[in-house]
Amino acid sequence: MALLLTSSPRHIRFGWGLWAVAMLLSGACAILIGLRNIIPDIFSIALANALMLFGFGLRPNALSMINSQKLAYQWLPFIAFFGWLTFYLMPWFREDLVLRVLYANSLSTIAMGLCVWECRKTIKTQKISSWVLIIFCSLDILIRLNLIVSHLQTRFPSFEASFTTTSILTGLVVLLVAIILQVAGLGIVYFEQVKQRYETETLREPITGLRNRRAFYDACQIKISGLGFRKPLGYALVTFEIDDLKSITERYGHSMSEAFLRLFGSIGTKHLPPGAEFGHLRDDQFGLLLPGADQTKACAIAQRISRTFTTECATASSRQLTVTLSVGVFCGDNTPFERALEIANHCLRHALANGGNQIVTNDGSGDGGVKSETVSPPFAPRQKSTG
Repeated sequence: MALLLTSSPRHIRFGWGLWAVAMLLSGACAILIGLRNIIPDIFSIALANALMLFGFGLRPNALSMINSQKLAYQWLPFIAFFGWLTFYLMPWFREDLVLRVLYANSLSTIAMGLCVWECRKTIKTQKISSWVLIIFCSLDILIRLNLIVSHLQTRFPSFEASFTTTSILTGLVVLLVAIILQVAGLGIVYFEQVKQRYETETLREPITGLRNRRAFYDACQIKISGLGFRKPLGYALVTFEIDDLKSITERYGHSMSEAFLRLFGSIGTKHLPPGAEFGHLRDDQFGLLLPGADQTKACAIAQRISRTFTTECATASSRQLTVTLSVGVFCGDNTPFERALEIANHCLRHALANGGNQIVTNDGSGDGGVKSETVSPPFAPRQKSTG
């Protein structure tokens, strides 16, 4: 599977490769243990368990690479591997079956516990795969703890003799099933990440990374419909447009205008209150939904965003450009989203028609025509740049 995922990002292939190596090392361990009494113990016991422990140390690293693009536990496989070999050189450890079982299964339990920890981090974004891996990694832990307890309670003459007990034999069968289903969980991780990338590509604007028009509309519809289940609660819908962005593009190129778009997206995101929705509606237009906000609060947020944007654009252009915003604000309640957007856009057009660099509001009441009023602009009337 790791070799077949050639179209996947490098970190996913690398993570799968680490898990595959871990499985190969466990398989090599099983083969060497099966040859016990045929080959020297240095191979069937010392090397076999060292390989298995190194493989277990790779597993949480595989998950951290897949989920976070980093090796979070690089130290683990080496500590497990060399720790085992160091202890095995000591007669008191080498000749005591209980100590060997305790060390090998304790380190394996720690590794699987770290796998569970890694899965908990992604439970919101990769729900199915995270739960599958948590369940079967936890089952792996329980079986190994049962093996430790069994050896502490009963002194078996050899490791092979312990498998004559029903509980350990049953646990071994369940463990094999858990290992297979862990691999299945990794497969689900891949498909969930592919789905996330697809949703990101189809629901996000590539330049700003914000929700695109469709995603913003859907999010607003859900948020507004949710308000109806509580006591009547109004909302504000704000539309922004960067003034004269087309002329900036013609004069300075697409890279400059795209930089301003990214800057505005970043500034708007930083100023979002809890529960707000922010989206990139089209080329130079953005939308902001503010549940529970009145006109005063909506205008204050819009003006703060406008001031910050103009200031940072001036800084970024070494004071060569004064880039401003036109803003339309709808405030009301029990108003369908489509009507609210129509009103906000009407206010925005009014702001643009009056020269831009201003905020225009409307309360959305009544059945007649839309009435709008100009609120104090964030700066003095815009001056076109020279030079």
